[in-house]
Amino acid sequence: MRVNTPRFGQLDIPQEAIVTFPRGLCGFPELRECCLLPHSPGSPLRWLQCLNDTRLAFLTAEPHTFFPEYDIELTEAEAAALELRRSEDAAVLTLVTVSDGIESQESPHGPDISVTANLAAPIIINTRSRMARQVILDDERYTTKHSLGLPGLGGEGPATVAAGSDHASPDTKGR
Repeated sequence: MRVNTPRFGQLDIPQEAIVTFPRGLCGFPELRECCLLPHSPGSPLRWLQCLNDTRLAFLTAEPHTFFPEYDIELTEAEAAALELRRSEDAAVLTLVTVSDGIESQESPHGPDISVTANLAAPIIINTRSRMARQVILDDERYTTKHSLGLPGLGGEGPATVAAGSDHASPDTKGR
């Protein structure tokens, strides 16, 4: 599939790299088909690029990179909706928010930038079927704004996605 995106330009996305959200994301029910793209080489961040509305792209992170103790339990209904039979087949991502520190004073190094992860509503991807779903956890340990402590976000993003590359398919397993 070839798509033109405002953020990344033209992308060639192999069919096997497409992640399907049957119910969309929270607040974005129209978001049905996406792919994962690297933020920049070596970065723990990825872009979730919507393919059916190319204006939408969300920054994501594998939560265990930043929060090794992050532990979620899917309900039987959630696992069934994703056709998950084994936890090893689940990739977990969280949406990342970058705020420019509008309410804080500027430091001598530039504006204060806050980078947070939404641990309360992770995205679960069945790595076998490529079906995904955002789940809302009923767990008071997690909120929508856990600091990642990242100093800034550089990088432009990719021009193409190769079939079978780890940029096109999640390689992080649910825990």
